[in-house]
Amino acid sequence: VSFFSFLTVLSWANLSFVVPATALVYVVTVLGAKFFLREQIDRMRWAGTFLVCFGVALICLPEDQTLSLSDFIEHVRIFFGILTAASACYYLVSIIAAEKFFAAPQRRAAAAGLPACKLAAGREGLYKSPPFSKGEQGGFCFPPVSILIPLCGADFRAYQNYASLCSQDYPEFEIVFGVGDSKDSSIPVITRLQADFPQVPIQMVVSADEIGPNPKVSTLNNMLPQAGHEILLMLDSDIRVGPDFIKSICAEFPPDGLLTCLYRAGEAPGTPSKLEACGISSEFAPGVLVAQMAGGISFAFGAAIAISKKTLETIGGFAAIAPYLADDYMMGSLVRKAGLPVKLSRYVVETVLSKLSITGFVQHQLRWARGIRACAPWGHAGSLIANGTALSFLYFAFSGFSRFGLFIFASVSALRLWMAWMVGVRRLGDKILRHNLLLVPIRDFFSLFIWSAAFFGERVEWRGRVFRLEKNGKITPEKISR
Repeated sequence: VSFFSFLTVLSWANLSFVVPATALVYVVTVLGAKFFLREQIDRMRWAGTFLVCFGVALICLPEDQTLSLSDFIEHVRIFFGILTAASACYYLVSIIAAEKFFAAPQRRAAAAGLPACKLAAGREGLYKSPPFSKGEQGGFCFPPVSILIPLCGADFRAYQNYASLCSQDYPEFEIVFGVGDSKDSSIPVITRLQADFPQVPIQMVVSADEIGPNPKVSTLNNMLPQAGHEILLMLDSDIRVGPDFIKSICAEFPPDGLLTCLYRAGEAPGTPSKLEACGISSEFAPGVLVAQMAGGISFAFGAAIAISKKTLETIGGFAAIAPYLADDYMMGSLVRKAGLPVKLSRYVVETVLSKLSITGFVQHQLRWARGIRACAPWGHAGSLIANGTALSFLYFAFSGFSRFGLFIFASVSALRLWMAWMVGVRRLGDKILRHNLLLVPIRDFFSLFIWSAAFFGERVEWRGRVFRLEKNGKITPEKISR
């Protein structure tokens, strides 16, 4: 059909028009299939699309003009120059976004003539002590909270993480843990926790029932009937918090919406883990803060999510997010689509990273990047400018390692480090980033590679299980022959 259509158009139009027009239709078809119909585009089709574009560009050159190698390099240099300039602007906007977001409580307090809110970037988190809603007797109201933590194996420093939740300065809360296997290695840790903190209601749910391909969401759904309170506070199993965590969350919690938290690394043994830690505060968090400043976020982070049972039921319960890889992202998205608020807390929790190999680091980052690409393709594409160090180096290289190229590379690299310090260290209180700031440029080169690799391949691995990414970020389990 395509061939005869080509001949038909060629019968009434010049070849110089037909070839570019046909190529344009082909490219639009591929992009439409990928980003609108959510079809899986394999590597060969992407390669074919690139070759079609490149071939048409060569054909469309004037007859008296040829594309020399020097001309090609010049065009590439300009391309990376534009991306480098965009990166520099993005870093400045990130600093402004962080200052605006975290400084807002002090400005409001000063305008009201009140003492500034207590903000401390210490080991346990970034704490904020705003007023709570008043109860009937004029005192502060502390609503009871159910903390849900799905488990799959014992994480690094697991006991210390869970003990931080048992030490909350809060009148009424319970902790519900859940596993999908009665032989899970995390069960002895919870048994010890129950013995050491008898004053805290701690439950352990063991159930292999599944409501979808995402095992974490299935575990959460199995835990839900044991949650006795209306407000649910869901945390990843590697999260550690300070004693005023629940108070701070409940103070900001929108009863008819969702609240989520930024996070930073609390421990990161080994260089690959430190590379991941630096990326959290200097790459991930700035993007979130820019989105927040641009009009608010429409996604959530599994590190910490507060939601009421009523709101959860409104979006379809856990079953609505069970088919997806990025379940936290989808939960926030569904809440926002329901017309309810998605709020970003100023409380920063800590994630305790285990020791990673370089391979493990790349696999984890690739899973994350592919999940973002599937759920928010334009967001993933735009995240390219976060890797300014790598982009400015490519500009430097394609400028023939000129002095001006070196100046651009050095300037953008310095701006990148300044942004990492202002956002990650100053505002998020990241001690690991503070002591490993020079890993940020190295992280940028890894991130550029991972960003590119995320466009190819649909397989992701999570805690020993392999899945295939489908349309709209949905996943299907994939059996691996051994």
